Amino acid sequence: MVNVALAGATTGFGRTVLLNFLDYNKDGKHNLILLSRNAQPDLSARGIDVRPVDYANHQQLVSALEGVHTVLSVIGGGPEAMESAQLALIPACKEAGVTRFAPSEYAGRTNEGVDLYAGKEVVWKAVQTSGLEYTRFACGLFMSIMATGTPKPMTVVGEREGLKSGEEEALAGLRPWNFVINMKAGTADYPGDGTAPMVFTDMRDVALFVYRALDLESWPEELGMRGDVKSFKEVVEICEKVQGRKWLTRNNSLEELKKQSENPGKQFYNQTRVGLAQGWGMVGDELNKTFPDVKPITCEEFAEKWWSGVELDEPSWGEDVAFM
Repeated sequence: MVNVALAGATTGFGRTVLLNFLDYNKDGKHNLILLSRNAQPDLSARGIDVRPVDYANHQQLVSALEGVHTVLSVIGGGPEAMESAQLALIPACKEAGVTRFAPSEYAGRTNEGVDLYAGKEVVWKAVQTSGLEYTRFACGLFMSIMATGTPKPMTVVGEREGLKSGEEEALAGLRPWNFVINMKAGTADYPGDGTAPMVFTDMRDVALFVYRALDLESWPEELGMRGDVKSFKEVVEICEKVQGRKWLTRNNSLEELKKQSENPGKQFYNQTRVGLAQGWGMVGDELNKTFPDVKPITCEEFAEKWWSGVELDEPSWGEDVAFM
């Protein structure tokens, strides 16, 4: 048994990880602890040890981490909040005797070139010099970007979790986001010519791989996982087949994307697209090799599940991009 504490797991992607951990841990193999700023009676009722924390209170953090072996940070929110909370966690983990720590990464193989991720690099360097065992979980792009706008109804799982729509279930904690592809409008705003390969991983599969990683005796510095390897162009071809219509697409040169990055409102979107065109999203498959019995959902399966049989208008450019 591992005493594992999750930080930042009350909303968004973090909550998806936590709820899936509950499903995987029905045999009580691990003791699940939630570090939360507020009481979570619904989660306490499900057997989670909820421990209140104030990230500005070092001694309270140390006390909350007593007896914890592994800390998984899935802290989200703004860059400054993510950075400050994790920088508070790291020394508290060390003082409390925590063995392992995984920072809130869950993206590409590097954070370089994306200004919004500068805080992640600060945290990563602090982890590397902390004396804790650590790893960087990398999953490429969340496959949930293929979920925005689906009118499909919830499954039994969504009903059980009290979700409001099939879209909310498909998004799995990601906010509605038309990043490069717009599933409802049938448009794709490619980085480069859209042919760069990258990893797409469903957030529920991310949770499963991370849960299985708790069983490893030691963690290497990098633990990548791959749901599916596709280019945006290949994803569009899948969607055209599933939706039964021809999409509108456009290429964007890296020079143009870099120029557009000078606009603060579009900086993250365009810096990320440059990174993806240059291989930022092609993460490793260490966890796939370690746990070959895990069969993550593919882009085609995801598209079939959430877009097959849906009546859609002819593709049209419009408000097709959410920059943040």
